[in-house]
Amino acid sequence: MEQTIIIVLEILILLAIGCIFLFKKYLFSYSSEKGKNLATKEDIGEITNSIESVKLNHAKLLESTRAELSSQINNHGFRYEKEYEVLSDLSSLLVDVRDASLSLRPAMDYRDPDKSDDDIKRERLTRYYEALRALYVVREKKRPFYPEEIYLSIRAIEKESRSESIEYQYRDPEDENRYMDYWEKAEKNQEKITELAEEAMSKIRDRVTKWEALVDGL
Repeated sequence: MEQTIIIVLEILILLAIGCIFLFKKYLFSYSSEKGKNLATKEDIGEITNSIESVKLNHAKLLESTRAELSSQINNHGFRYEKEYEVLSDLSSLLVDVRDASLSLRPAMDYRDPDKSDDDIKRERLTRYYEALRALYVVREKKRPFYPEEIYLSIRAIEKESRSESIEYQYRDPEDENRYMDYWEKAEKNQEKITELAEEAMSKIRDRVTKWEALVDGL
């Protein structure tokens, strides 16, 4: 009887040990799986946060880029508008100087019979010097706001027109020995003035075209 009880107890002990072992194994497996699930959730959360952070930074960068681009467009538009005004004024004044220069001693000359030669000369020179002065004022005061090559072109036509005004003012067309030379010189001066004026206008036109392309590109 005792032997039977001992055997039963040993069996129960073995079963208990087995149950404890299985329970520990199950508990370890469960804990490990829970740990994996917890780690996976933490990873997903971290990835989600990273994605949201990237989205936020991208949105900020995009907004900053848009603001900068808008500012550039406004700045370029403002600069173009102001420079256009300067170039427009210079173009108009260049034409005035050119025409006043060419009118000093034109090939087909009309003279008012009620005016003396001195009166006519004074009127033409006054018109020329007034046009030259107006061009000088804008050319110098607005110099920082337009290209140097245009400035130099204006100076060139001014120089040539002054030579023509001096020729007109101090040379006598009635001098028989220099009559042909007087008009030949007048023709050459007028051709040169016309050429220089066209070059200056061309530079202004190119500048305006360049600005238009730049603004349209923005």
